[in-house]
Amino acid sequence: MKKTNLRNLLLGIALALACCTSALAQTIVPSTFKTITIDGSFGDWAGVPLAYTAQDGSSNAIQYENIYIANDQTNLYVRFTLYAPRPDALANSYDNIFIDTDDNPVTGYGEAGLGSELLIQGGTGYQESPGHFTDGTGVNNLGWNLAGSVDSLDFEFSISLGATYTDSTPVFTNNTIAFVLEGDQVTTYISSEFVPPVGGFIYTFASPPTPPTSDLYLVTLTNSSWHVNASGTDLGTNWLAPGFDDTTNGWISGDGLFGYTTTPASYPPIQTALAAGPTTYYFITQFDWTNDTENVALVVTNYLSDGAVYYLNGNEVTSIRIPAGAVSYGTLATGTNTAVGSADIFSIDGGDLQYGTNTLEVEVHQATNSIADLVFGLSLTASIDYPVVILDPTLPADQTVLAGQPVTFTSDLLGSGPLAYQWYFNGTTAIAGANAATYTIPLVLTNNAGTYSLAISNQFGSVTTRLASLTVNSTPVLITAQPVDVVALEGLPATLSVTVSGTPVIDYQWFFGANPIPGATNASYTIPFPVPTNSGEYSVAISNPASSTNSAMVNLTVLSDTLPASIIGIQAGGSQITVTFSKPLDPVTASEAANYSVNGGVTLVSAVPNAGNPAQVVLTSGVLINLGTVYTLTINGVNDLFGNAANVTGQFTRDITIDGSFDDWTGIAPIYTNGPTGNTDAADYAAIYMYNDVNYYYFRVTLWTDIDSTDGQFPDFAELYFDTDNNINDGYEPGTIGSELLIQSGYSYDERGGTFGGPGIDGLNFLCLPASPGTNFEFQLSRSAVFASDLTPVFATNLINFVFQGWTPSYNPENQAPPGGVISYVNITPPTVAPLPLGGVGISSLADGQDALFWNSPGTVQSATNLAGPWTNVSAATSPYVIPTTTSGSGQFFRLAQ
Repeated sequence: MKKTNLRNLLLGIALALACCTSALAQTIVPSTFKTITIDGSFGDWAGVPLAYTAQDGSSNAIQYENIYIANDQTNLYVRFTLYAPRPDALANSYDNIFIDTDDNPVTGYGEAGLGSELLIQGGTGYQESPGHFTDGTGVNNLGWNLAGSVDSLDFEFSISLGATYTDSTPVFTNNTIAFVLEGDQVTTYISSEFVPPVGGFIYTFASPPTPPTSDLYLVTLTNSSWHVNASGTDLGTNWLAPGFDDTTNGWISGDGLFGYTTTPASYPPIQTALAAGPTTYYFITQFDWTNDTENVALVVTNYLSDGAVYYLNGNEVTSIRIPAGAVSYGTLATGTNTAVGSADIFSIDGGDLQYGTNTLEVEVHQATNSIADLVFGLSLTASIDYPVVILDPTLPADQTVLAGQPVTFTSDLLGSGPLAYQWYFNGTTAIAGANAATYTIPLVLTNNAGTYSLAISNQFGSVTTRLASLTVNSTPVLITAQPVDVVALEGLPATLSVTVSGTPVIDYQWFFGANPIPGATNASYTIPFPVPTNSGEYSVAISNPASSTNSAMVNLTVLSDTLPASIIGIQAGGSQITVTFSKPLDPVTASEAANYSVNGGVTLVSAVPNAGNPAQVVLTSGVLINLGTVYTLTINGVNDLFGNAANVTGQFTRDITIDGSFDDWTGIAPIYTNGPTGNTDAADYAAIYMYNDVNYYYFRVTLWTDIDSTDGQFPDFAELYFDTDNNINDGYEPGTIGSELLIQSGYSYDERGGTFGGPGIDGLNFLCLPASPGTNFEFQLSRSAVFASDLTPVFATNLINFVFQGWTPSYNPENQAPPGGVISYVNITPPTVAPLPLGGVGISSLADGQDALFWNSPGTVQSATNLAGPWTNVSAATSPYVIPTTTSGSGQFFRLAQ
């Protein structure tokens, strides 16, 4: 979250002006109860009225255009369109939403004429109070969800009405709220766009609709007027658009039934005659809906001679006797209704309704050789007492699947709710948890074969569907990749594996010789700590319901480890040395301090193996380990787990480790100290220490006071500015800081353009510890970091200047180190430390006449045909490495190299 002093000043001016005019300029918008799915498609906003249209604003900020607002029981929904694309709309700190949750401009933070208790920035909520741009306190259960269109011109978001502040009190306690959408100029954070300009949107939450108390006849067969187009004109999809004018040429109006027929006695009377000739006829009618849809059956009774596609508010809801795939004007129905004159009955999902006016559209298509008649007439009833009816007696359908594949059984039912569902296996066994209109078996097994049926009931009765047969076919198990011989090194994991195909369930059993291995019942078998006695023949038996087979017999060879542990890392602080070895150690010999020695007067008083890493030992010195000194560590008699004793030396120098402890800073003098400033609501710098090695800059910061522990800890609410090119006259705030690098609450930004913040930094590897409130912290910056925009080095000189600021949780700068000017640091040249000695190399003969090479780190394996070279790296070699046989007659030589 980024704010500048100029930003705060402008906000104060805006507040003062807004408070003078807010009583005259509030924007009251209509309330709409509707559930919206935040998915980047906007069809479910149909029926939500336009709340506001904004004027086009500055191109340097988000450019709001149209705003729509709705709510349901759980969420507030907002949709907005833009004049210009903005892919990152509301996803960054340049766009803010201020919400006055009690509709009182006096309470909360003053912004654009309202008093905001809730700020949303970048999808995160913050509590606000009078005079505070956030109290530094977050919001729980915000329920933020944002989605946009592909062209980045249309967005929708939701906010949970169950959000709470960190003290668990609810955010939304009032039925009426005010809110404003605000956009800052990119890079400068100066307010540029307020929608509405002042006073906010005043929105009263719409109450949920009530369920009907009796059946509602929304569209009647003979008394509901329709607009009809029988002109033979292809209307494409335009006629489905909201607000389409169906009173133009080609459209007529009338009541049902519609059409013409040679068997009039089979139908109710035709009231509106239509001419023969067109392939497709279009019908539109409207009805109002103001009730809850829960437990309501929306029943359609349709007299239809041929086929039709049905739409509600422009969205397809079902089709009858229409071929699969895209439907065009010329699409013919797949057949005519049988028996002639019977009504098709189906239901509409209540979720397709919108509160208020709904538009029902029907596209009727003639069938082949059905030019003698065209009949259409429809009624739509919202029924609260409709008994359960099976609409399609062919469902659920019989199915045949391959074992291991999924299968789904479906039904087609109609009835008022609440509906109870129960699926049965073989007619009598109730399937646990199968209590929905569909039933899916995600992975079919052979024992799933049988029949499936669904019993459905409501308070008016119950019915049961047909028995659907499920046939399960199996394919035999087949080994597609046999196990292979494995050569392993003693103590290192060894894995044997097989790959098979076939239908589930597939069972595995591994054998050592003729004996089954307990628990080895997976496609792979791993011995985590093999020893030579594990060498021998292995195989696996595999079976499924269709067949069984055995793998080939393979050999596992476990080589004895004859190499002592080597040193792969030494890291030293003020009084401790951490030594990392190439393999786990014998804890007894590793704990003997006498097995280690350091030159230069350093006396070791203890050696403690790391409980979490058996290949690591922490040595403690009785004296200070000096900075800038190269030391030699000698190790004698530290055994590995196989009794191989290490006798090795390695050089090291003391360094800084960012781990939240500070003994490695012992002896380093601060480069800045200062007395308390008296401002206790922001980080107050007491001392700053700095050091560097070849790879990193290290900083230690001690504070007189940190921010309140409930708001976090350093570096939260800290602004760290770095002049990395030793030129104070460029970057951000030239002549004062000249910052090319900003670190804000642990996030880094490129400020070379002179703006507050900017693009990111790659490879900075920022780490700050401890991760808990306090007054003593350390952090690091990688010297190889680059600016993300052009990949040029961040630290380009041998000197850096910096200024550290402490900010309050309200984003006001309070304390600065130094109070004026900058702190300068010149890089030191770290001492040169010799590389650690190479690990050991061993060779072992195998039973088939080949040889296996094994080794310890550090080092890279190289090969040559003679000792004079040339030597080349053995690509992708891992220990142990089976040396390939050669037919050239030349020798093979191997070595470890740095």
